[in-house]
Amino acid sequence: MLRETVFYARRPRRGVKWYAHTACSLMLAIALNPAWVPLALIGSTLPDAVERILGAKHRSMHELMLWLPLLPLLATGYGGLALGAIHHVLLDALTAHGVTVAGRRIRGPFSTSRPLDNLAAILLHLPILLLL
Repeated sequence: MLRETVFYARRPRRGVKWYAHTACSLMLAIALNPAWVPLALIGSTLPDAVERILGAKHRSMHELMLWLPLLPLLATGYGGLALGAIHHVLLDALTAHGVTVAGRRIRGPFSTSRPLDNLAAILLHLPILLLL
């Protein structure tokens, strides 16, 4: 039983798929401020895009503290960009690879090599959309 737990923790280390990031940010933007939708869609893939542009290793820019300075944008017309980018990092914290927060690794149970885990991430956002 212990070996199964260890094997489970060593699943493929991939991030949430782009479609899940986009769908989740879309639902949040619709619920919070529909005018944010276009920028939320851009922000939903921004952390990965920045890594590619800079030629950085994947998840090297997924330190939550790098993205928190975007929080003041939530009070502006650029709130969707901040929402999408910060939510991207928070959603990746739910994966087996996780993200860092102030240098500490935060990990979750999801493995994005399984489509059902991506679907579960999306479905977790439905109550937010329906309640707000």
